[in-house]
Amino acid sequence: MVTEKRLRIGLVIDGTDHFIRPIEAALRKRHRIARFAPRFVRFPIVGKRLNDWLLVHQLGSFLRTNDVVFFEWAGPLAALSSSLSGQARRIVRAHRTELFSDLGMFRWTGIDRVVFVSNAMRSRFVEMFPDWKEKAVVVPNGVDLQRFSFDVKPFTGRICILGNLIPRKRAYDLICALADLPDHLQWQLIVGGAPVSSDLDYWEALKGLVKRARLGDKIVFAGQVGDVAAWLGQMDVFISASYSEGQQVALLEAMASGCYCLGHCWDGIEEILPPDNIYVTDSELRAKLIRYAALSDEARHALQAQMRTITEEKFDERRMVSQIVDLIEQVARESL
Repeated sequence: MVTEKRLRIGLVIDGTDHFIRPIEAALRKRHRIARFAPRFVRFPIVGKRLNDWLLVHQLGSFLRTNDVVFFEWAGPLAALSSSLSGQARRIVRAHRTELFSDLGMFRWTGIDRVVFVSNAMRSRFVEMFPDWKEKAVVVPNGVDLQRFSFDVKPFTGRICILGNLIPRKRAYDLICALADLPDHLQWQLIVGGAPVSSDLDYWEALKGLVKRARLGDKIVFAGQVGDVAAWLGQMDVFISASYSEGQQVALLEAMASGCYCLGHCWDGIEEILPPDNIYVTDSELRAKLIRYAALSDEARHALQAQMRTITEEKFDERRMVSQIVDLIEQVARESL
């Protein structure tokens, strides 16, 4: 990553900044970094119209005073920028939800690159906007391999999932599937994650299901997980039961922690897990769990080590950060 000068790089974060933090830290060592922080006014009658004008004015100024602006999330702010003038080259990173909501708002002539976390996401974008396929690049998510470490541990039958308790994550379906595991198999499902205010009915359904199925000793709702690395280090099997993901970071973290990982066949999971670790039906999932539990300790440890090796080879956070920084610098050079 070699540059001729310190660039002025703007960051526009239209959502959580969790995924961009390591990228921002690396950029600050090399360039001048500014986060977009618009200011608004509170006038009851004309407030919305005035604030809309202020947003356009401030974002336009941000585009004029930076060499490159990186938009974390392909949301409304990135879409608005695609129609504004300004010297800054523009890079947008999409994570998943944007494929189904915001991409239609873009004027793609005003965007220099759009970054996706999987080839499956890029393929969907190209189907939607074939004229702009050359602007679409793939940089997979990364895991901090020092934070998430792999230590061989005895098998305890702890199965886990991790994420917000929303229908897309399919915790309800997973509980139903595991309820039919044979009685002799010692297992427990640890559900990490908190309910979401927009889906409280789903949370009530989950609790009701456990009660009606008499699985109280088998299902543990762990709530919001603070130290994810320590929590995953206590688990044996991680299941990605979702029906849709961009590239589930929790899955990558579980793999780095040496959990044996299984995943439902959501679009793109084949870029992460080997074919033997992907299931379609509930019966397939149960068969894979039963087979894994019956293995010797040595065989299980080999499969756990395979999960760690995949993350080291494909999903190292340092590689992801380097690729994003290289891309930003490359796009900046194109304007010279």
